[in-house]
Amino acid sequence: MIKILSILTITLLSLNSFAESLYDIKVNGTRIYDMFKKQGVPEPAMQRAFEFLDVNAGKTIRVKAKIREKTKTYMDDREVTIKEESLAIIDFSKPSSERRLYVLNLKTGAVSKHFVAHGKGSGVNVAAKFSNVDGSKMSSLGLYVGGNTYYGGHGESLNLYGLEGSNSNAAERDIVVHAANYVSEDYVKARGRLGRSWGCPAVAPGIINKMITTFKEGGIIYAYHKDLTGSAAKNPTLQEVTTDHDEEDVDLPEEEESVRKALAEVQAEKKK
Repeated sequence: MIKILSILTITLLSLNSFAESLYDIKVNGTRIYDMFKKQGVPEPAMQRAFEFLDVNAGKTIRVKAKIREKTKTYMDDREVTIKEESLAIIDFSKPSSERRLYVLNLKTGAVSKHFVAHGKGSGVNVAAKFSNVDGSKMSSLGLYVGGNTYYGGHGESLNLYGLEGSNSNAAERDIVVHAANYVSEDYVKARGRLGRSWGCPAVAPGIINKMITTFKEGGIIYAYHKDLTGSAAKNPTLQEVTTDHDEEDVDLPEEEESVRKALAEVQAEKKK
C-alpha cells in the first residue's frame, strides 16, 4: 500500500509565518482573495495555495534537489525559505491554447496570465494524464517550490522541487521552468495549440526572466486540475481524467519531441 503524505519533503526549521492570513489581506479596502477571484483565478487552487502559505511562508524547508556541477550531477538535500510575495497557479483543467498560468502578486492583488506547456505524455491540447514517474513525459500535479537556476539546452532554467507525493520526483526528473519557442500566442494561432514539453511547465521566452526572478529560491507554484485534486493524493503514480476530446497525437515542429529526435538523428549521423 502506498503511503501518502500531504507534504513529503518538508522539514520545518524556523517559526516565521504571515502575520495575518492571506484571506485577510486587503488592498484599498478589498481582499486580495476577492481581487484574484474576480480576475478568473480558480478558487479551489487559490484556497489550497493560500492554506499552504499561511502555514509555511517564511519557513525554511529541506528539499530533494539535483546538484549540477561541472564534473558531475547528483541528488542531495538543500534548504529553501518559502517566499511570501508571489504565487503561481497552473490550471491544467484548461487546454494549452488558453492562458492558464496565473502569476499572483500577494502584495498588490495584481494578476498576469500566460501560456504554459504540459508534457507530451499528458495529452495533446488537453492534459488528461499526470504522473510522478521518470520517463513518463507527463506533467505532475501538486505544490512546487522554486530553487536555484542553471544553464541548459533551453538557456537559464529554474529548478523545481516537488512538495507532494504526486510530484516528489520533480528534481530527479529534471522538471524545471524553462523557455520554449513552442509557447506563444503565435504558435497557438498557427497550430491550434502549444507545443509540448517532456513534463516541464515551459513558458514563453519573453517571461522566463520574470518567472526566474519571482520564483527562484522559495517561490510557490501550484499545478492544479479541478477534477484530480483527490486523485493526486490517492495515487501519485498516475492521475487521469476522462475527456471527450479525440485528439490526434502528432509531434509539431519545435516542440520537445521533435527537437530531441532531430538532435538524436544528427548525433547518430556524426557517429557513422
